[in-house]
Amino acid sequence: MTKQALYSAVASNQQSKQKGPLARAFHRTFTMGALKPHAKTLLPYFNKPGGKFVEIGARDGINGSLTPYLEKALGWKGLLIEPWPHLFHRCRKNRKSSVSLNVAASEKLLRDSYIEIVGLPPSASVRKTLLQEAKERLEGKPIQVPLPNQVKRKQVNYVSTNSICGILERSNFDSNFELLVFNLTGYEDRVLEGMNFDRYKPTFLLFRTFSTNVNLPGLPHCYQKIVSSQHDGRTTLHLFRYADFGDN
Repeated sequence: MTKQALYSAVASNQQSKQKGPLARAFHRTFTMGALKPHAKTLLPYFNKPGGKFVEIGARDGINGSLTPYLEKALGWKGLLIEPWPHLFHRCRKNRKSSVSLNVAASEKLLRDSYIEIVGLPPSASVRKTLLQEAKERLEGKPIQVPLPNQVKRKQVNYVSTNSICGILERSNFDSNFELLVFNLTGYEDRVLEGMNFDRYKPTFLLFRTFSTNVNLPGLPHCYQKIVSSQHDGRTTLHLFRYADFGDN
């Protein structure tokens, strides 16, 4: 074994020991998944066992999700929010240690409501449907509730919508969670409208955006950006941390 390989093995063993017994059990068998490109930039801030997270836009719980490593390797408990029914069912199977909810996190205007999505991705988009529905509500379009036993048109999904605060309240999830993930790429500013930062103060907020710079006017000043990290060639992850000096 070369010196470089020996040093690498020793460092890996030391890192595994620092993570605790639960993390060591998965150290050799589970990869970091979507967090692998951020092992030196983002992960050090919350790379510890036994935390709690909420991920908005969890996909199937593995592909595209930013939290499987936290759950499977570090023993975190989580709340996974996914609007697409077909992805939600996969998510529930893939992430059995977390709670999965089939609901779309929305702005306040669409709290306790629903949207009708015709088609499936990539031709259909939850984000575009939410924006269109909010626009029509503001223009005075009435809500047309589906009739009981009404036969759905082909490839139509009726997806419940609620503000993130409403989702957290109904789920009875622990209000003292460490990480809130906005895996939304383009709708995070609207979802922030539905968050109550007086009641919920997660230590970290993680945003995935198409822009290398993030502009979130609805975010309290007590959250300060500490690092950004290129994700997949198209998107960037931005990590904010709560600073206990109050809102400016």
